[in-house]
Amino acid sequence: MMPLAERSAATISKAWRLHFLASQQNPGEMPWNDAYKLSSAERRAIQHSIQQFQLGESSEGRRLLNRARAYSRATNDPDFAEALSLFVKEEQRHSAYLLRFMRAQEIPNVSSHWVDSIFRRLRVLAGLELSLRVLVTAEIIAVPYYTALGRATASRLLRAISSRIVQDEAAHLKFQSSMLSRLGATRRPITRRLIARLHQLFLIGTSFVVWCEHGTVFRAAGYSFELFLRKSLAEFAALESPARDRFSEFHFPARAGSPQPRAHASQLSRCELLQKQSGGTGIQA
Repeated sequence: MMPLAERSAATISKAWRLHFLASQQNPGEMPWNDAYKLSSAERRAIQHSIQQFQLGESSEGRRLLNRARAYSRATNDPDFAEALSLFVKEEQRHSAYLLRFMRAQEIPNVSSHWVDSIFRRLRVLAGLELSLRVLVTAEIIAVPYYTALGRATASRLLRAISSRIVQDEAAHLKFQSSMLSRLGATRRPITRRLIARLHQLFLIGTSFVVWCEHGTVFRAAGYSFELFLRKSLAEFAALESPARDRFSEFHFPARAGSPQPRAHASQLSRCELLQKQSGGTGIQA
């Protein structure tokens, strides 16, 4: 019989796989017929920035997925790698949304940028856990960034795209928190605290770079650097919270009396249907 801890990890992986499958089948409606054209000021504020983020969202993550598959084989948890693969596909869907918007606004896409190249190089050099930490740094920053991008122009389509990405990123951070928690579970508490502190410093340094490259978007949305950094650090604090694996509170039925977020009601019913079809169960808090 599979040990309890291993059963719990496998169940979590399966729940996340089902979540991403449900999200894939329910991508949401976008107002693609929105005829709004960016003003010259709006274009100057977002063009350089949205080109970079569209490129960053398009990564195939081949090396990361190869490491995840090796980990899945070693732990007898095939859903771990499959959930991560579906997560990468969701990121690529974000890239496709942004590219479609850019084409409608006649904003050319770019094939390379030095910031994206550095992040990709860091993921190549790192192992599975460090690769995930580099990736999660970008995910943390994406939350305030897309919030700002949605407010930086009067485009109804860009607001809808940004809102959907922020919604997805909230789940992504919970997913990555769960994965990182598992990968670091065997370490001593002092080692985990040291790794978390180093990750926080990396996030702060990355935030400075992001502000230099994308400050026009944040300023157009009324953000100061202090506000941007505070929001990024708040996301990091939630990621490192001891109460990590609260998947049920976000997507699956919670215990009696727990409120369910309305924004995810349609995904909840679809996820439950997929669970019944596969014989799976949700994660209990």
